[in-house]
Amino acid sequence: MNRTLASIAFIVAAGLAPAPALAQSGVTLYGVADVFIERGQAGTQASRLSRTRVESGGLNGSRLGLRDTEDLGSGLKATMVIEHGLLLDSGVPASTAGFWNRQAFAGLSGPWGSLTAGRQYSPLLVHQDTFDTALSTTGYGSPYNSGVMRTVSRVNNSVVYSLPADAGFSASLMAAAGEGSAGSTWSASLRRAEGAWAVGMAGVLVKRLDGTTEDKRIWNLAASYRLGDAMFAAALQRTRNDRQAANTEDDRNELFLGASCAVGTGELRAAYGQGTVRHVAGSTARHASLGYVHHLSKRTALYTAVQQIDNPDNLAYRSEGFSFDAIAPGLPAGAGVTARAVAAGVRHRF
Repeated sequence: MNRTLASIAFIVAAGLAPAPALAQSGVTLYGVADVFIERGQAGTQASRLSRTRVESGGLNGSRLGLRDTEDLGSGLKATMVIEHGLLLDSGVPASTAGFWNRQAFAGLSGPWGSLTAGRQYSPLLVHQDTFDTALSTTGYGSPYNSGVMRTVSRVNNSVVYSLPADAGFSASLMAAAGEGSAGSTWSASLRRAEGAWAVGMAGVLVKRLDGTTEDKRIWNLAASYRLGDAMFAAALQRTRNDRQAANTEDDRNELFLGASCAVGTGELRAAYGQGTVRHVAGSTARHASLGYVHHLSKRTALYTAVQQIDNPDNLAYRSEGFSFDAIAPGLPAGAGVTARAVAAGVRHRF
């Protein structure tokens, strides 16, 4: 508790510090305040329930962050980022696992690229987000968020090296130590953009915890094409040993299709994803969403979206986290459940 209070005091002090002091140190206080109202319905044909709720993080997760960059000369820079995730609807931390529960890393960058260490996004997630046309990979409407398509988001004890941006070519490599009871994690991504086309691939390997578990692997191959104000994207994904349980049939084939189009001062965004457990009959789940983001300014946006998840007879997708999927906590998530929802919200960046 004392550490949490000290962290909060530090954020407040940074925000109230005189402008010259912040300019001298280079520290930037930033954040996202995102809240939405959602009406959801889930259940089987025989039993269906509805629920209305106010939630946080539909377009982007609400957060407070501190960022600092220092120019060390000769192109070398030192950088650090620490972020605290919170639920705007209740004011409580988004996770009880730690106060700086989003990103927390430090490192160096230069003409040779960047090298950072700490709690960071996996290159797989960054790659998926690049080609995801839902409102947000970790937010409302994304098949990656609902679990219909798998991902690995933030990784503790990780070191990431990224090549410098060069003519549309980018690459990253992550290695994470398996401290405590966790297995080590490896992830890499590669992306090339030229003209209207962009292609990329990424993967992650989560090593087994002990002799009773198996290595988990995810491979994702994606492409996008821009045609005027519209962009079309597709991805094929293969997940092996999803639950890492030995002798378990949980290998998966997954598909993503999406499109986005600028409309006035906003954009229309659509996404479809499906996941199938290999060699298991009736195991294909489908997730579709359609949303619109209206930019009131560079920092403030209104958004609305509808989405639906069709669960097969022997699977049920739902999320207990603060980010949304169409099967909300408190609604049924049994076999064969269909879940649908509509939401409207506002996001403000500062």
